[in-house]
Amino acid sequence: MMSTHDLSVEVYAGAPALDFDKQFAGAKKRIFLHAAIYNRFAENAAVSNALESALACPDVTLQAVLLPVWSDIVWMDAACQLVRPEGSRDDMLKKAEVSREFFLRLAKKYPQQVTIYEGKSFPAFPLVIVDETIFCGHYAHSQVLAPEGLWMQLAVPTELLRHLADSKAHCFEYDAHCEHQLSTQQLSKKKEMSPHERAVFRYIQEWKEAKGAVITS
Repeated sequence: MMSTHDLSVEVYAGAPALDFDKQFAGAKKRIFLHAAIYNRFAENAAVSNALESALACPDVTLQAVLLPVWSDIVWMDAACQLVRPEGSRDDMLKKAEVSREFFLRLAKKYPQQVTIYEGKSFPAFPLVIVDETIFCGHYAHSQVLAPEGLWMQLAVPTELLRHLADSKAHCFEYDAHCEHQLSTQQLSKKKEMSPHERAVFRYIQEWKEAKGAVITS
């Protein structure tokens, strides 16, 4: 079980303080992205080069969830207003296209390692996972955008929590109708989750639930 002593949390003012280029370049296993729009990644040579550097290792996988501005979804205008309140829907569409083309180029170059998903739910917060570290910001109805807000860096057992999410442990109130979906070992882990694990599990669950259809073109 994860306790207070196991949970390492650091707080930063602004995403630039996290040095995502260094974080990505040092990835050993996974880079998961759920930050809606990535035109700033595409236009930042240090970040794009860092992703290329990470993917040069065949053990590293990259998965990204994109905000599907091009789709007619009832909550899309509200999502655009939350993520980038300074821009119009058309402006967001242009940035989304830059994001999609950026990741499609990586997917074409590293087809076994890169997967792109359409977001299927309203974005709750910007989320980046590198190996066993979670970086999380927050959206707000403010002229100060998420990249300038507070960001948390969490060192957590990502692999364990991801397996719990994949095992349908999001039937979180323990009851009979979801018991049959989990193995005895998974049920044991679920019931044994500490308050700290439950708190961090929310981020892994958000990542899993946000993934929609795979984007191939």
